[in-house]
Amino acid sequence: MVKRLTLMTPERWGFGLLRLALLLCVFLATAGNAYADDDIKKFDSSEAARVLWSTFLAIEQANDTLNYSVFREIAAPEFQRKNTTEDIAELFYGLRKSGVDLSRALLLQPEYEIAPQIGATGLLRMRGKFAMPPEVVNFDLLYQMIYGEWRLLGVAVVTGMEEAKIEKRRFWFRK
Repeated sequence: MVKRLTLMTPERWGFGLLRLALLLCVFLATAGNAYADDDIKKFDSSEAARVLWSTFLAIEQANDTLNYSVFREIAAPEFQRKNTTEDIAELFYGLRKSGVDLSRALLLQPEYEIAPQIGATGLLRMRGKFAMPPEVVNFDLLYQMIYGEWRLLGVAVVTGMEEAKIEKRRFWFRK
């Protein structure tokens, strides 16, 4: 798949990235079904917000620096095994290109489609959005408890543009 993406013309990148985002959503949907449980426990909303905000901040810092190694290392071991830093950079390409400032989410309460919950498998899942006019940032996240910490196991974070265009941020510290 990487070979095909490197041969794509710039005009086709948008289509390729859309297809990648859809594949990721399908993966998370099937992963969610694989971990679906009848014994679901609600998760503390303040703890969920802390975990969610720290994930968004890690994504924002990785996108700003173009260094995904720390993001990868703080994820669950299974996530690390399945994803290289290049895979993660490709995963967040559309988000990075949109220029949305994910740190703005730290000031907002998430709107949950699937409230934070822990299934019998012990995995934490949450799905929802942050409305940050003119953007809407949708997320679907799956975490695993590793040594007393929630570690990212599955991630989908995408923007949905509303009517206004995003003004590109300046990355003053990039070379």
